[in-house]
Amino acid sequence: MGKLKIFIIVEFCFILFSSLAAALLSSDREFSDMENRELAQKPVFSVKSFLDGRYQDSYGEWLNDQFFWRDGWSFAAANLQAVFGKNDINGVYLGKNGCLLEKYQETDFEQEQVNENTGYLSEFLNYAVKHYGKEHVHCMMLPSKAEALPGSLPAFAEPFSTKGVLTRLKDSLDEPDVLLDAGDILRKHQKEYIYYRTDHHWTTLGAYYAWTQFAEDAGLPAKGLGHYQRETVFARFYGTTYNKAHIGVAPDSVELFHNLGEKGIHVDMDDGELVAGSVYFPEEAEKGFNKYNIFFSKNTFKIVVTTEAGTGKSLLLVKDSFANCFVPFLTEDYSQIIMVDYRYGKVPVKDIIEQYKDITDVLVMFNTEKFMQNTKLSRLADTGKGGTGMKKFNLDDFLE
Repeated sequence: MGKLKIFIIVEFCFILFSSLAAALLSSDREFSDMENRELAQKPVFSVKSFLDGRYQDSYGEWLNDQFFWRDGWSFAAANLQAVFGKNDINGVYLGKNGCLLEKYQETDFEQEQVNENTGYLSEFLNYAVKHYGKEHVHCMMLPSKAEALPGSLPAFAEPFSTKGVLTRLKDSLDEPDVLLDAGDILRKHQKEYIYYRTDHHWTTLGAYYAWTQFAEDAGLPAKGLGHYQRETVFARFYGTTYNKAHIGVAPDSVELFHNLGEKGIHVDMDDGELVAGSVYFPEEAEKGFNKYNIFFSKNTFKIVVTTEAGTGKSLLLVKDSFANCFVPFLTEDYSQIIMVDYRYGKVPVKDIIEQYKDITDVLVMFNTEKFMQNTKLSRLADTGKGGTGMKKFNLDDFLE
């Protein structure tokens, strides 16, 4: 036993010092595809930074990020935990059939923030109903993957419930019927490929099923799956959930649903910062890690899509990234789609409404958990009508 301990210690020291030497001698990596983030670069020494401790802190971060075979060690450690029967790693459930699902808990949410966000959203929706009419306003709250795919969870795992939040939101609306819960229709199709296995987003097929629910409620013409020309553009996509778990699973594929609305498309991002003739950006997605970026190439504050639908309808879409692959389904029914993502801008919604006076319809689309965590929604309540966006609720009821 003594010799074995000595061997283990010697082997550990060899790996440690070999990795340190490799980090010192090799060129720094700038980006980790597995973690989808930039890596720390070797700091420049100065007496001032050394004396105040910044150099030591930066050096430690650099060694950690540039550690030899860093991605390999992370992958090996995660898979070793899975071998020993652990069914959640780094906040991710290891689900059935290689499905990775984010694990949410009450501690992931600030109750005060949830309360504020619900107030902001209800303030805006109540204003929109009065301004545009009930039949022209819809809010679709999307479940987490775990809520939409309960059959994919490992044994004894339970999805975090957002039922309490949705109930409070509905109770705060002057017209509760504008709130659409997409959970039921997605759970109905949960055995199909409606969410990426390695990412938190839904697939284009999942977005299609949600679109059928929206279209029925909004009075839009129904379109079956046969209406679309489906194309698989990427077959090796590893998404954000994979970045957290680092577990060996099969890659995802990304599919487009082509339709007649793509003809004559004009896309304007952030008032001319980027102009394009398509909602799809395959070259940009190919260059980067996140293949979901084929839809509009990135998240940004405002994107205006002009189509040849000829319906005269103009849709204000307040959204997060889930809407990016949903928008192509709208291009046959709306002549203009103004997409606004308040994670990336501070312009009050009253200014958007003033700028686009031809808006006829409003759709709000949020993933419910991401909505609960959003810290930048106050401008959504700034409708110019003197509302505060704040509702008084019993906070203890929000995370039932």
